Amino acid sequence: MTKPPILATLVIAASVLAASWTPAEAQFGKLKDKIKKDATKAAEGALDKSKEEEAKTPEAAEAADSAAATTATPQAPAASPGSATSEDMRLYTKYDFVPGDKVIFYDDYSTEEIGEFPSRWQLDDGVFEIAKQGARNYIMCTDGGTIRPKIPPGPLPPKYTIELEFWSKGPGSQGHWYHIRWFDAENRVIAEFAMRDLNGTSLSILDKEIANKALPSPLPPGLHTMRVMATANTIKCYIDHERVANVPSMEGFDPVGFRIYTDPWEDQADNPMLIGTLRYAEGGKTLRQQLEETGRIVTHGILFDSGSVRIKAESYKTLADIGQLLTSDAALRLSIEGHTDSDGAEDANLELSQVRANAVRTFLMETSKIDGGRLETRGFGETKPIDSNSTAEGKANNRRVELVKL
Repeated sequence: MTKPPILATLVIAASVLAASWTPAEAQFGKLKDKIKKDATKAAEGALDKSKEEEAKTPEAAEAADSAAATTATPQAPAASPGSATSEDMRLYTKYDFVPGDKVIFYDDYSTEEIGEFPSRWQLDDGVFEIAKQGARNYIMCTDGGTIRPKIPPGPLPPKYTIELEFWSKGPGSQGHWYHIRWFDAENRVIAEFAMRDLNGTSLSILDKEIANKALPSPLPPGLHTMRVMATANTIKCYIDHERVANVPSMEGFDPVGFRIYTDPWEDQADNPMLIGTLRYAEGGKTLRQQLEETGRIVTHGILFDSGSVRIKAESYKTLADIGQLLTSDAALRLSIEGHTDSDGAEDANLELSQVRANAVRTFLMETSKIDGGRLETRGFGETKPIDSNSTAEGKANNRRVELVKL
């Protein structure tokens, strides 16, 4: 079947490579086909036709998403009302995701050539290329298939997190399907976390569907994130702030890697299938363990947009844990220290890291009611790297906040 033309602004240079599925993948495919038919019927009945022309660019959609978050009235009590210091965190009060603290793989495609296959990924099958929409680069899928980050296969860390961004045009459109699939030493798919259409999710492990949960409402326009927080025998899955699966115990689950399977709806003329940043990181010790063993906490869970000093809502769990640590020990005093990677001017990075450290202090004072006299701040910019600034992973590790016991 002939595909419709892709956005005129996207430069396409694609090659088609075909590969057959393994038997386990075929089983997932059959399950997907059944669910997709059901999801199509539900989506067609739920879509708001009045929004059909809404948010055709990331900038417009992100603005709409931000406005929706600001005006939302969730049932949970306010953890932070949103201010110059932080985004509105009310939707994140039940959010318990904490990103791993040692980045293994990170790619935002910022250095890739438009129209080329992403250089740090491996193609299994399908058609993928780098495309630019708005100010960002993405991996665009024009024919369904599978890609995987170039990571040496082997046992996954005892504790790890996966964060995968994806683009949604939102209500008024058909949603693409995104899957994170785990495979074993024989390259068989043994688990799958799927984002189906605009509000359907599922988690299957060893050919058994463990969770099948619909989101409270269809995804609004903009960037969204699939998140996984796992250990050797537990797994939690999230779409944005919503936890959609929680498996407390798994047996016989022994993956050596993961890959991304994509299934686009055919109509992509103004709704391309876009994959954003992938961050895969090893977990680590708790905040208290770090403080007791080394006298400092290194965290990548306090997040800011590039160049911004406003704390992102996804930081809620990490900040709440720090607040609880300080509340439980009235004698504890901390120096909050901001660090950046080497991108940008050194003076600007120094100033940015200081203002970010100040923002964290203000948040803890206002939200956790911590006495400001117990918190000092320092900004070091790029002057104290803990990893190389010559790789994307090293830069991601260097972008951090440290809390040092005084």
